Amino acid sequence: MIYIYKILPFLISPLGLTLILLILSMFIYRRILILLSLFILLISSNIFISNYLLLNLESPYKPIDIKSTENTDAIIVLSGMIHQVGDNKINKYEWIDADRFFAGIELFNNNKADFLVFTGGSLPWTKNWKPEGFILKEKAIEFGINPNNILVTNNVQNTFQESVEVLKLLKYGSSITLVTSAFHMERSKYLFEKQGFKVTPYPVDFKISNSNNTILDYMPSLSALNHTSLFIRKNIGRFYYKVIL
Repeated sequence: MIYIYKILPFLISPLGLTLILLILSMFIYRRILILLSLFILLISSNIFISNYLLLNLESPYKPIDIKSTENTDAIIVLSGMIHQVGDNKINKYEWIDADRFFAGIELFNNNKADFLVFTGGSLPWTKNWKPEGFILKEKAIEFGINPNNILVTNNVQNTFQESVEVLKLLKYGSSITLVTSAFHMERSKYLFEKQGFKVTPYPVDFKISNSNNTILDYMPSLSALNHTSLFIRKNIGRFYYKVIL
């Protein structure tokens, strides 16, 4: 199931559509297909368009002053921050984006909850992979957090499973501070509320910055293409869960 979930969004992503059109143009010689594929790439790699889409994806969430955050029963930090590097001799875990982890630590150190919960992210194609939550727990202990205040869920592969497994650790109706990327918050909040939690969002990892535009922004950009694809992929996820739940 996880493979289907990852592959299907690619087929309607800008890159996926471009490849499909180019392959079709080899069998059905139509110049319009090549021009259309070029148009898709140019539009989706435009930083102004991608920023507009990403801003809508992150909406309505904005950075939050931690002092104004309500106290809750637990702080939930969703997986998706590390990857494994190295070879058969030496394996290490490195940060992809540490915002979620450090936000969880900061919330806990500001006494916003009694428990810090990490989810046991573990995908089927990873080899000799310790579930992410246990790696983050070890790191949190290094930062001085009492291990008795840290909980880790069973292995999970997606946000829905995270919400289900957290419910096994906390009482139904518990209040939680949910920490995840701003673009991921809307779907995550929806899924955790479906499990009966009272959710206080704490969005981090914002992709839209407030830096000024330069002449480079008018050129096609790989990061813009990635952000456009992210917009499509995350909205597919939102639609999927809204339909099945």
